[in-house]
Amino acid sequence: MRTKMKKYATAGLTFSAALGIGTAMQYGDALASRIGGDDAPQAMTQPPVRTATAAPGMIPLPKAAPEPAVAIEPVAATPSAPVLQTPEAMPLPQIKSVEAAPEVVAEPEEEIEVEIADCNPKMAAQVLPIAMVQITLTDTCRPNEAVTIHHRGMMFQNLTDDDGALVVTVPALARNALFVADFGTGLGAAASADVSDIDQYDRAVLQWQGAEDIQLHALEFGAAYFEDGHIWNGATGDLAAAEFGTGGVLTPLGDPAISDGFMAEVYTFPSGSNARDGNVALSVEAEVTAGNCGRQVAAQSLQVVPGKPTDATDLVMSMPDCDAVGEFLVLNNMFEDLTLAAR
Repeated sequence: MRTKMKKYATAGLTFSAALGIGTAMQYGDALASRIGGDDAPQAMTQPPVRTATAAPGMIPLPKAAPEPAVAIEPVAATPSAPVLQTPEAMPLPQIKSVEAAPEVVAEPEEEIEVEIADCNPKMAAQVLPIAMVQITLTDTCRPNEAVTIHHRGMMFQNLTDDDGALVVTVPALARNALFVADFGTGLGAAASADVSDIDQYDRAVLQWQGAEDIQLHALEFGAAYFEDGHIWNGATGDLAAAEFGTGGVLTPLGDPAISDGFMAEVYTFPSGSNARDGNVALSVEAEVTAGNCGRQVAAQSLQVVPGKPTDATDLVMSMPDCDAVGEFLVLNNMFEDLTLAAR
């Protein structure tokens, strides 16, 4: 509990644009071509064949004279050639049979399954009670990375887990609720949901950037600080009470572990099923700390009321000097109080 609650006047605060959103997706295509050719072989030509002919003017030679006959004496008979004996066939050496080497059968190669990481982020949205939407984001290539979630002007940042997954419950700000996840690398994912009961709830959004100690407070039906009906990040309320129309609930969004990350708080009240008459006072408090004293702090509010356009307010606050550390700056003009009638 707080020990002192000094409150500063909020007059003279400077309003200016503080936050913005935007995501760009880029896609590209690639083309390739190949060029080739063949050379035809040339036919070989056969060289010409020349035929020799008798040259003219050649002189014929005279015929040779006949030689005289010579008497030939008979020749004695030549003795017959000796008969050669064929040697006996030599026996061949015995050859022992050689066993054939066993056939080697190739074993089938072992199939190894390799899990290929899916580097395309996937996102799904599921509608929950009191116009909440559960966002599920998966990207196995981005474990423990910061991702920004955008929805109807609201933005906050969370870290994926060791498997590259993120599950977060977000209060919807429109019936046709579109959610966009951006890793800041040009790649992202989106999911949408039809939130049919959105008109049954009033919502107030406070968002800022960095480790600022900024808080949204709701005092329901005349409740004082730290009593039942005081809804803030120290007492976020009961989801069952919001579902049955007896009280509101606060939803913190964003991870304070992210350096200079986007943070948000959303207060939800079931105005469509409210059980009693009264009002809810909405305010913003900023604690003066050693980190923000004497400098400016930016914040933005969004207010969603059934049947009315969303109201947005950007604010830059000049914090008190550092001798006021531990005290609070109270802003009562960031939201309109809720005036409620029993249903």
